[in-house]
Amino acid sequence: MKRYLTLIAVLLTAAALTVQWTSEARAQFANTYVSSSGSDANPCDTPAAACRLFPMALSKTVDGGVVRCVDAGNFGLTNITISVTIDCLAGGGGFNSQELTILAPGKTVILRNIAVNGFHISFPIDILAAASVYIENALVGGSGTGTPAIRDRRAGPGMLVIHNSSIARNLGIGILVAPSSGVIGVELDHVRSAYNTYGLAVGSGGRVMIKNSVFTGNGTAGIEADAGATVGVSSTQISFNSTGIVASGTVSLQSSSIDSNSVAISGPTQSLGNNRIFANSIDGTTPTIVSPR
Repeated sequence: MKRYLTLIAVLLTAAALTVQWTSEARAQFANTYVSSSGSDANPCDTPAAACRLFPMALSKTVDGGVVRCVDAGNFGLTNITISVTIDCLAGGGGFNSQELTILAPGKTVILRNIAVNGFHISFPIDILAAASVYIENALVGGSGTGTPAIRDRRAGPGMLVIHNSSIARNLGIGILVAPSSGVIGVELDHVRSAYNTYGLAVGSGGRVMIKNSVFTGNGTAGIEADAGATVGVSSTQISFNSTGIVASGTVSLQSSSIDSNSVAISGPTQSLGNNRIFANSIDGTTPTIVSPR
């Protein structure tokens, strides 16, 4: 009888644990929501039952899921550790977060329709680990002194794509690509980087391709490439910077306008010969003309 009662107790405990595990598993959703009137006590699985802050919503989102903003609001600082899309299309106006840190090895993170403001004290977007990061239709500003607005310091290989976004009025670098090792490939398309110290700074191992973009009003340089960095610039406007381009690495130019800078170009660059270098106080280093291949 004693053995029988012990067996029943074991089975009941196992059943309770199974129910608990199942409940926890069911608490993960493919779509979760945050709202300025939400509560972190909610399940977050519908707009009416939205969470208040990103961290709680992310904790209830399956790997590969989507977190959506129901309305405009500040949804807090957060660490992103899973493959996820954060989409704040309905959260336009003001800002949606002060700081987003991506620490998601092997994962894909998409930040879409989002505004991040560091209030001059933090890194708005800091990428420490991920396979791929996509930033689309974003406004990123307010980084602190010496603090980049978007910093990618992953160990490569990795990819970063920034499309249709504005990185403006930061006390530090607008976009910093500085691999801790390996190579990080970056594509900037329809990006405006304005009124930062550097519009873009690229360290060794960074390979950045730029098209249809604007770098203007940056206090030190519009685009800077360290030794070991590769930067390709196509159909882009570089104007009203202290120095338009600072090239210690490999920089190529085509169909771009470098004008109204204090110094147009400092350091060796390659050109297809179809750029406009005009109205700078000093034109600086003349690009080397190369033939298209």
